[in-house]
Amino acid sequence: MTDTSIIVNNQKEKKVHYKSGIQPRVSIVVATYRRDTALNKALLSLICQTYKFIEVIVVDDNADDIWNKKVVDNITKVQSQFHQGFIYIQNKKNMGSAETRNIGIKAASGEYITFLDDDDIYLPNKIKNQLEHMLEMDSDYSLTDLDLYNESDRLIEKRNRKYIKKTSIDDLFRYHFMYHMTGTDTIMFKRIYLLSFGGFSPIDVGDEFYLMQKAIEAGGKFSYLPVCDIKAYVHTKTDGLSSGESKINGENALYEYKKKYFSKFSKKDIRNIKMRHYAVLAFAELRRKKAFAFLKNSFCSFITSPVDFIKLIVATI
Repeated sequence: MTDTSIIVNNQKEKKVHYKSGIQPRVSIVVATYRRDTALNKALLSLICQTYKFIEVIVVDDNADDIWNKKVVDNITKVQSQFHQGFIYIQNKKNMGSAETRNIGIKAASGEYITFLDDDDIYLPNKIKNQLEHMLEMDSDYSLTDLDLYNESDRLIEKRNRKYIKKTSIDDLFRYHFMYHMTGTDTIMFKRIYLLSFGGFSPIDVGDEFYLMQKAIEAGGKFSYLPVCDIKAYVHTKTDGLSSGESKINGENALYEYKKKYFSKFSKKDIRNIKMRHYAVLAFAELRRKKAFAFLKNSFCSFITSPVDFIKLIVATI
């Protein structure tokens, strides 16, 4: 017995000329777990994409009859509205976020692959803008900016990548370890390139960090598009993988992992990495209203690198 079942609804494909060539298909992998209302919003945002030659792959990791039904109900509402294709995959057992996304990658048929978390949304030009950028640059993978919102739909943080000045492997590796070139929604790959280095590593918390590291080390052509066509949500009232104790444990594990590479960095860069580690812990504790832990980690962040700490705070205001 396999661990997944697949339902495919592909309408007849039509070839549409896109600039000088055939319109490329973009596969969007949506891994979902324990969300129903948010998933519906995420899928509706894909219907509204101005670029229509897309394939949507929903991978349901609930492995629970009640939650599976909620997912199927949401899919039923929107499935017929997709122009090119829709694939629904149901995991027979819980696989975790990284392997669930890999299952979606393996099912994808598009020349390009990107991702949408089940609690985030795309703005209408997300696929169009990023795909046109990659075609123009002939890049193997690309990154955009990222805006973070809270449950009240209030913008709480803007993450731009102005620090990206060079694109050699060494430079990208340094930027990534210092600043995190992440946000699963912000990354788009040529499918053949993503498959060449194996997709996500089997680590659920911070899986996007390890994915980007693999992409950099594989040596493909990288490009950065300085726009944001995404609304990503940070959950302060629930303890999911990206918040609460899971976030803190994942950040600590990632910092221990980064320390293995410290020989590649200058002392100044190491201080910056350490400062940002404590700052992330401080923000995580603030979101769950742990005042003492917030102050403790904020202090550790400040004394590690005062100037960089102040720059970080100013950039997030």
